[in-house]
Amino acid sequence: MRLARPVELARGRVHEILGESADVFALAAIAAASGPVLWAGLRRDAGSLAPTGLQRFIDPARLILVFGGDRGELLWAAETALRARSAPCVILELKEGPGLRESRRLQIAAEESGAIGLVLIQGRARTSAAETRWQCDAVTGGGWDWVCTKSKRGRPGAWRVSWRENTDAPDLVALAAAASA
Repeated sequence: MRLARPVELARGRVHEILGESADVFALAAIAAASGPVLWAGLRRDAGSLAPTGLQRFIDPARLILVFGGDRGELLWAAETALRARSAPCVILELKEGPGLRESRRLQIAAEESGAIGLVLIQGRARTSAAETRWQCDAVTGGGWDWVCTKSKRGRPGAWRVSWRENTDAPDLVALAAAASA
């Protein structure tokens, strides 16, 4: 799935996103995907997600919101949704990144269905089976810095991104790219 040239996410894989603007990365993925998107978060945290406030970026009718009572419920919901093949993109919000076993279960479910799993991590990341890991932060003057800090199949890199609306749909434009050493 292409988010912005040359930023692509492999289908059938789990990707981790950290940083204050992880939700913007998730919105870009939703805009690039077709069909319904399941977004799972804790009741007390995800309750602040207002689908109607997102209509500038995506069609809120495509969002299926799932609220869990604890981490275990959220992981179960995300894994089940990935296996079900009913949503091409599943977003999971966690306070702390999934461990190796948890992420491996999500990864296997994504591989089986071909769906993309995005794990938005509010705290620290842990050793995981994720295909990529991204750090996403806002920059002064508008836009965001997306830094790929882990990639199993490619080279990590850094991109400055802004959101530009065209006549049909929101579009992400890479403003500058610099490969990491």
